[in-house]
Amino acid sequence: MRKIIGFVIAILVMLNATGQEKKDLAISLSAGVLNSPYYNNAHSRGFFGFGFDYHVSRRHVLSASYLAGKHNYLDNILSNTTYYIVYPKGTNAEATYNTFSVSYKYKIINQPKFSVAPSVGAGIMTHTRDYPYTQGTSFFFNTSSWSDLVFPVTLDINYKIFKRWQLGLTGGFLIHPDYPILALHAGPRLSYVVK
Repeated sequence: MRKIIGFVIAILVMLNATGQEKKDLAISLSAGVLNSPYYNNAHSRGFFGFGFDYHVSRRHVLSASYLAGKHNYLDNILSNTTYYIVYPKGTNAEATYNTFSVSYKYKIINQPKFSVAPSVGAGIMTHTRDYPYTQGTSFFFNTSSWSDLVFPVTLDINYKIFKRWQLGLTGGFLIHPDYPILALHAGPRLSYVVK
């Protein structure tokens, strides 16, 4: 944890030393599909997100974002019921993700109308699973939930459509220490730049 805090402080000092030639704030909304390679028979559903990108300099951006999404999957570990198929496509359970994170973005392409910016960061994710469960003669959905540290990796592609509006694509994944990649997401992104 000390290494992460030290790394963030070093980036902030470095970015502050590069000067403040650009101080734009971009507010963005995104939506699309989310899935997980970790779960059995996982089927995509939707996500939505919003973010605040503070342009410290021409290429360096600090970002805070929120991402919420879900997907269906086949739970054969927590579920104890023989009534497996509840949702379409052979799935019986639902996984939900709520993530707040801070990230550092670097614009590898920074043209007046077009930009590409990969990012890495750290955040807190609450992960909830709803799965079928039988107790006696009762059938119901049980819920399992936990919160932990995740490391989001994203790629944003933006195209300036008007003076303050940008349209683009965003995609990425969440790395969790216990799972290689827990969630993948991709979709369109709309941003408004406050000068």
